[in-house]
Amino acid sequence: MHLFLDSNALVKLYHTETGTENLVNLLKENAYDLILTIADISKIEFRSAFLKRVRTKEIELEIVKEAFFCFENDLFMCNVVEVDKAAKSLAINLLDSIAHEKGLKTLDSLQLSTAIITNQIFQFEYFVTSDKILSNIAKDYFPIFDPESVM
Repeated sequence: MHLFLDSNALVKLYHTETGTENLVNLLKENAYDLILTIADISKIEFRSAFLKRVRTKEIELEIVKEAFFCFENDLFMCNVVEVDKAAKSLAINLLDSIAHEKGLKTLDSLQLSTAIITNQIFQFEYFVTSDKILSNIAKDYFPIFDPESVM
């Protein structure tokens, strides 16, 4: 099973929150043929998401440092796709065509455009995200797995 993970899904693998159990179960059920793909900007968004949790006093900084260490050590298990010139161009086109109606945001447009381009080479079974706006847009391109919505 080949999955593209948005940053909010990636965070769920390192911090127990709503949807973590569902995502982990999906990964375990498909461990024998699992391929995970992320955009390289997820490495930045991952850190930002955790450091926000430090600022809001949800997590201690020392725990976040451990999560960063584990994440960096686990990256070998992922295809990390560069947000290249083609992805940036497609992101601009997506923003120009749908952002005014659907609320597509900058980093989400880069995530989605990277997934769309990569999907032309490696077919994804699911685009994994819990972002409702992004999910609503991405469903036009991919089947969606929302860890927070799975029963």
